[in-house]
Amino acid sequence: MEILADIGLVTLGALLGIGSSGAFWWVQSHHWVPKIKFSVEIAEYVLKDSQSFFQCAFENVGKREIIDLDIQVRFGVKGYLGATGWAYHTVSSNASRVPQLSQGKKRRVRLFDTRESIEFLDAPSKSLREAIENCTSLRDVLQLGQDAAVRVHVFGYDAFSGARKHFKSREYRENDIRIGTFNGLNVVQNSKF
Repeated sequence: MEILADIGLVTLGALLGIGSSGAFWWVQSHHWVPKIKFSVEIAEYVLKDSQSFFQCAFENVGKREIIDLDIQVRFGVKGYLGATGWAYHTVSSNASRVPQLSQGKKRRVRLFDTRESIEFLDAPSKSLREAIENCTSLRDVLQLGQDAAVRVHVFGYDAFSGARKHFKSREYRENDIRIGTFNGLNVVQNSKF
């Protein structure tokens, strides 16, 4: 009889151990993870001499820091010169590589700057490339074709587990641009605008 009781206790202990390990693993890999929240709008920061730059902001609202961030800005244009689908291309930004983003920290990414020429990382067709290079603002780029959008992709490693994560913003369109600057993740106007 004692042997059956011992086997029952060992079985119960094994089941509790496996169950608690599984619960801890689930919390560790699904709840205590880095998470990025993106701004709802793009901020157009107006400079003198009709110059401006356009920014998106994001924040690590997760439970752990993200390291070795790779930030990509992707433009998509649909139906340019009668094309049937979307043409996507990546452009360089002011923040392509960021070493770390701690919990609660924010980062801004410049999507378009009227003072600098666009640098394509994967160039679109020649006609679309020339049209984009001739644009004087992000608003002009987002008016190309039947539809156009810009999206920010952030790749980074969970500092604790080393797992690579991918976060992406929603697709921003022309009506998502507001003149102003960021206060947190919100675009606000100040006395300069």
